[in-house]
Amino acid sequence: MRLFTFDNSIRVPTRWLSREQRKRYKSNSLGILHEPEEEGVFLDALNSLPAGGAYVNIGAAWGYYSLLAKKTRPELDIFAVEAHPRMCSMIYEASMINHISGISVINSAVVGKNEIEGREMRIKFGYGASVTPEDSVNKNESIRVGLIDLGVILGSIPNPEIMISMDVQGSEEGVCRDLATQPEMGERVSKIIVGTHGTERHDICKEMLEKSGFSIDFDEPAPLEQPDGIILATKK
Repeated sequence: MRLFTFDNSIRVPTRWLSREQRKRYKSNSLGILHEPEEEGVFLDALNSLPAGGAYVNIGAAWGYYSLLAKKTRPELDIFAVEAHPRMCSMIYEASMINHISGISVINSAVVGKNEIEGREMRIKFGYGASVTPEDSVNKNESIRVGLIDLGVILGSIPNPEIMISMDVQGSEEGVCRDLATQPEMGERVSKIIVGTHGTERHDICKEMLEKSGFSIDFDEPAPLEQPDGIILATKK
């Protein structure tokens, strides 16, 4: 099997990555990394989490950040939440390739509460895929997904302190609104990193996090060397 190796030594099958992805990774000025600017923010936040804490990777895809977290802080509890079952299988495969164990995989799509009630949602396979109403996507090219809100995920994790990173391809606004309207949901969340998709959505997420009792530590709606915006927020 031909493997692609990142500068942090994480390895994945080369066939999992598109030619455009490999080209972007190799042209990054900060090294061959998935999201070079966000990775530095991520590692600083992760290393501030105390022993006994948990990291929750929402929208994990094949598990890059889950693998990096377990490799960096093996004593932490790591939860990878991913909507597509095929991607969930890839997390297990990537874990074996990298000789990493102990990542708990949850096959669900995390969305805002108002997106759950009375709606059937589907998702296509691939990077950047977002959950879409069933009547607006080709059923032959997608699968139905289970929807869950952030409160249910956090309620299933017993750790006293939790760090979240979230890349949910447009659903981040609804999740951040839930945190703002139900601040008790995030009582144990010490840090949250949100990947944002569009300047307007970025600004709304930032506003909602501030209403939830977080301070904004890093704010970049358009990083130079990765496609998504970045917000890092810390509980006040």
